[in-house]
Amino acid sequence: MKDIDFALVETKRPPMYTAMKYWGKKPHNIWGAYIAHYTQEGDVILDPFSGSAIAAFEAVRCGRKAIAFDINPMTSFLIDVYSTEFSAARMGQAAGRIAAEVAGSPVYRRYMTVRCARCGAPNAEVQHTKWENGHPYEMGVACPACGRRYLAVPDGEMRALALEAEGLEIPFWYPADPFFESPSFSKSFVKNIGGGSFDRLWTKRNLFVLAYIFDRILQQPEQDLQKQLLFGFVQTLHLASKMCVPRRAGANRDFSTSWGRAAYLCSGRQMEMNPLLLFQRSCLGKQSVESALTSVKSHLGRVPSAKRYIPGMDVMAELQAHDILYGVVDIKELDKALPAQSISFVITDPPYGGLVQYLDLSCVWLVWLRQYSPLLSPCLEKEITVKKGQKGLEEYSRDFTRGIQNLHRVLKDDGRAVFTFHNKDLAVWKSFLHSLGQAGFCVENAIHQQNRRTGESNVANPYGTSASDFYIRCIKASGAGQPAPKIGFEAFVVNGAAAIIAARNEPAPYQVLFNGLLAAMSKAGLELDNFDTDIRRILQKHTGDVFETVRSPGRAGDRWWLRDRSLLSPQVPPLSQRVRGAIRGLYQKNDQYTLDEIIGEIFKQYPGDLTPDIRDIEAFVEEYAVRRGEKWVRREGQADGRKV
Repeated sequence: MKDIDFALVETKRPPMYTAMKYWGKKPHNIWGAYIAHYTQEGDVILDPFSGSAIAAFEAVRCGRKAIAFDINPMTSFLIDVYSTEFSAARMGQAAGRIAAEVAGSPVYRRYMTVRCARCGAPNAEVQHTKWENGHPYEMGVACPACGRRYLAVPDGEMRALALEAEGLEIPFWYPADPFFESPSFSKSFVKNIGGGSFDRLWTKRNLFVLAYIFDRILQQPEQDLQKQLLFGFVQTLHLASKMCVPRRAGANRDFSTSWGRAAYLCSGRQMEMNPLLLFQRSCLGKQSVESALTSVKSHLGRVPSAKRYIPGMDVMAELQAHDILYGVVDIKELDKALPAQSISFVITDPPYGGLVQYLDLSCVWLVWLRQYSPLLSPCLEKEITVKKGQKGLEEYSRDFTRGIQNLHRVLKDDGRAVFTFHNKDLAVWKSFLHSLGQAGFCVENAIHQQNRRTGESNVANPYGTSASDFYIRCIKASGAGQPAPKIGFEAFVVNGAAAIIAARNEPAPYQVLFNGLLAAMSKAGLELDNFDTDIRRILQKHTGDVFETVRSPGRAGDRWWLRDRSLLSPQVPPLSQRVRGAIRGLYQKNDQYTLDEIIGEIFKQYPGDLTPDIRDIEAFVEEYAVRRGEKWVRREGQADGRKV
């Protein structure tokens, strides 16, 4: 069996993967390709850091069995919801009843409706209110009578009502738990949000509406429908919070917002969205419960059968009757849940140090959901992460190593494990690789995978290492082996960067060198002495003796080039020339391709350090073809001269 030793192309995600907010969702088609390639029908795959459960669902699509564990209860909630039978008619009726009751309440009519400035109807709804430094300055109004939507400046009465609403008494349950001790809840955040408890994430009138909706959902007698309504509710919570800000001027999106950063933030400008309207849209329509659960059948072929893990359960027997076994299981205790050598394939996205505090962030939903079920209560102390002042890199490394040792134990001897990983802090990389070695794994390959959408790495560090991930494929090490050779990190960087530039035979951007060195570091199994985490500093130190920097026309930033050109092979054309030739060759075979088809072919022909940036491939395609719909059609006179 040939291995996947080249990058794959990310495709459009189905609605089941776009409906729910979750940081760092992985490309479903790429994970599905790995699962299909490295397993056979009926094999059991494991993802111990399941997140949004993409691995489990793609395993079902491929005809495999899946075990999906995560310390974050949101994973269990998502699998639980996606395993229910869905009826859009029943959802519409239930959501409609709740919406009608809330909209008819005196509190909603007083604080969430105005007289329409267009048709004079008395029940136009305030879709949003924009605030600056505690004062409302703009409203978005939607009128059900005339169907119009418009922006307005709040008059004195509306501003007074908005401020008056902060004194509301709420007769329904809502989470007033204090923020827990974590750097996620900084002093400035607590001050800006207005207090040190979770209810402060929302204005009082929004909290009233949310608590009212939640109360009515909990009274829903039909269990599956109750879960589905809760799914719509949790998609509402963060968008109705004070953490959302108005979009920039000129974006043409005056009526929408997002919780755009993977952090608890509260700025001076806030966008208070109407929770009832958000809830209705979250239940039905685009990017809703309806679109997500409808696409489960179309994408997977059926609604998966899932079973919640209970300690002591015979998991292999349960997987005979179910597609997915899931639950809140700590990877450090995996040896208690799964028998040795029971797993055919592991694919997982482990925590990248403390890059994103997933469990902290999920508490915006979990503080509500645990009222629905105690099984959805977060256990923060068991999380493997780095938290300033609480958990350092040493503790992260120790916990992670213990977890990876458990993976080694449950994986079959001929099985493989694929880890996606990225972090701008090379000390975290070294810790990660050390854990793999300590657990008994050796790295077969490390592939830099360019994701075409921004992931958590880029959100947290927009100008850092990469907006994509490395796919690190491992096997069990055979025997004790030889001690890892030692090499100084500076020599490793200089020699590795020179080899990458020589292979490409043209000046290379820093990002290419950084990614290539990380891949080499992952594969080499070296013990790196004198570990200096600043690769750029090392390259700059050797500018003038080994390297020189050059400017590329139309490109931002310097590119790195070898000072001694005699080290380059005159028989090897520059990489850009080779890629252009490959694209020209494709158009000699066919008149038209999708961009994904071209990128996929180029990735296969030029793997590893030779993989070009997707943006460069797009630019080269434009030299030979014009876009017509989804296809890129060969320009007249290009390739073999045939006309388009």
